[in-house]
Amino acid sequence: MLRRITASLILVSLVLVSVAPLTTFASATKKNSNGQAQSHKKLSPELESGAATGTVRVIIQTKGQSSTAQEAAISKAGGSKRNAYEALDAMVADVPASSLASLAAREDITYISPDRAVKSQSTSFANETTGAAQVQAGAAGAPSLTGKGISIAVIDSGISSNHPDFNKNGKSRILTSVDFTGSARTGDAFGHGTGVASVAAGNGAASTGYAANYAGIAPEASLVDLRVLDETGSARTSTVLAAINWAITNSARYNVRIINMSLGAPVRESYKSDPLCQAVERAVRAGLVVVASAGNYGHTSRVVGYDNNGKPLYELAYGTISSPANSPFTLTVGAVDNRSTVKRSDDFVAQYSSKGPTPFDHLSKPDVVAPGARMIAAMSQESNPTFNSQLPQNAQQPVSALGMPNAYFKYSGTSFAAPVVSGTVALMLQANKSLTPNLIKAALMRTAESLPGVKFGNKAQSVVTQGAGQVNTAAAVAMSRAIVPNANKLAAGDRVFSSNMTMSKLGKTMIGGETVESNVHVIYSEGVIFGDHPVLVNGILLSEGILLSEGWILSDGILAGDGILLSEGILLSEGILLSEGILLSEGILLSEGILLSEGILLSEGILLSEGILLSEGILLSEGILLSEGILLSEGILLSEGILLSEGILLSEGILLSEGMLVSDGILLSEGILLSEGILLTD
Repeated sequence: MLRRITASLILVSLVLVSVAPLTTFASATKKNSNGQAQSHKKLSPELESGAATGTVRVIIQTKGQSSTAQEAAISKAGGSKRNAYEALDAMVADVPASSLASLAAREDITYISPDRAVKSQSTSFANETTGAAQVQAGAAGAPSLTGKGISIAVIDSGISSNHPDFNKNGKSRILTSVDFTGSARTGDAFGHGTGVASVAAGNGAASTGYAANYAGIAPEASLVDLRVLDETGSARTSTVLAAINWAITNSARYNVRIINMSLGAPVRESYKSDPLCQAVERAVRAGLVVVASAGNYGHTSRVVGYDNNGKPLYELAYGTISSPANSPFTLTVGAVDNRSTVKRSDDFVAQYSSKGPTPFDHLSKPDVVAPGARMIAAMSQESNPTFNSQLPQNAQQPVSALGMPNAYFKYSGTSFAAPVVSGTVALMLQANKSLTPNLIKAALMRTAESLPGVKFGNKAQSVVTQGAGQVNTAAAVAMSRAIVPNANKLAAGDRVFSSNMTMSKLGKTMIGGETVESNVHVIYSEGVIFGDHPVLVNGILLSEGILLSEGWILSDGILAGDGILLSEGILLSEGILLSEGILLSEGILLSEGILLSEGILLSEGILLSEGILLSEGILLSEGILLSEGILLSEGILLSEGILLSEGILLSEGILLSEGMLVSDGILLSEGILLSEGILLTD
């Protein structure tokens, strides 16, 4: 009975907002008892602790563009401005630690954080196993797509412009290179960015004499080289901000539609304050798709067993997503190991691939996964690149005398899964140039395949490990073609597909001799309600004025977004869970569905609170009638998702609220334990 009741409740709680055009999404905002947004501390945890001494290089986020008044305040505090980023409303400055609190107290300053270190996160089968090869070949009578005319900005360690894989007909496809490092060494001295760019857009020109053709996903896409990582693979936050600022301000000049960020930093605060995340949000709102690697921190060093090949199996670590991949505005990518086969039925998520939920905000990440293990791609042509020199055994050898020496290298990591998605996005944009970042993310998630050969402990573990599933490039491009050619002009309430297209007409994809199923459980993502005729909305309005926009919903009881996640396990924070389903936290949840908190939910489905829910799923509230799955509100019918007010999600008698993840009946409040692994604390 409880399952039937909760399955009905979502039909009341998910009210579709279709009042204004969908340009950007509002984030879910918690209100205090006075109905006002809760204030956030303006100094990062490291600075607030008082541990910093002397002069500190900091990122200062401002209200509007930086002003002379703010610069004067910095000078008066004994500091000096280094640089300002006009597209990001931020500056970098050196300020005495003793003056930071008074500076943060200014009304025209929103947040101050250290200029933190950012590091790299370090394809013979990628084209085939994602279906990209079919798109490039023009399968099923469709025109061939190669990413031509679309530019990808690679924010990394640089790209070796003299590598043949980035040239066509004697002309470089690297439109420009900008070095933000200040390093004496030029090009890709570290040896990371060349491989990243190659996975996304290498054309395999140097493959002659090698065992295979090592072309990337979008072999004719243009590249913009924004070097931020020095020869050690490190950068400061301010260096990365400078590159993002440049990409935004120069996007029209170079037709930059995609930013690839295969790098990251530890998460020290909410994405709402993190300067990298804030910069990424600005880029997305400017129309750029930002693809970020999830990170390579998905397991601890503790060995818990061995696989059939004698390789160690490690304790899994959850809550390990890096910044800026923790932002809901990024398209966050984890890594799949495809076992060097084209078929996908034997694929699994690499142990090292970072897992959600995100620290502090508890968002479900990654969004998707893509091949990222043993990727063969272009090798830096600089003298003794650091990364390549550390793993000389990974340099690929030609199989004949015709092969160019040191042309290719074997890479692994989410760093090399992210450009698979960046290349896929380039193909999608070539198919339909009107696609917005939100539509692209929604299409990628809806067409992704939940890994068929992997069994997770529960649904929650699946979502925070693989997101919606493994990218299906062929299906994503097919959906891009089905979307209307003026998608950037769509308003809330409009149908997303052209009049003669439906989801059922898209058909299925064959890869490696196997049928690849899209994730039909994704019923909402980034403003798109997926039925046979997808519809654009401004988000899903939860009761109490909370708007879910950046998240996504699965039909089998999982809501992932804005800090809310649930599965057959139990997710909750700021509360105490006792065995057998007894919860004490701002209310009392007893086993068998008995809830006492601002309203009364008794077993067999009787709810009294701001509306009347009687058994058999009948609710009267705000003029909305629900009965056995029928919802009359804005003419939209949704079913099979389960959601209650105040961001509380129920599924099969299980309660989730405020975003900490627990599974298999074990509660971790403020970060303790997840089944088959650990959840790292904030």
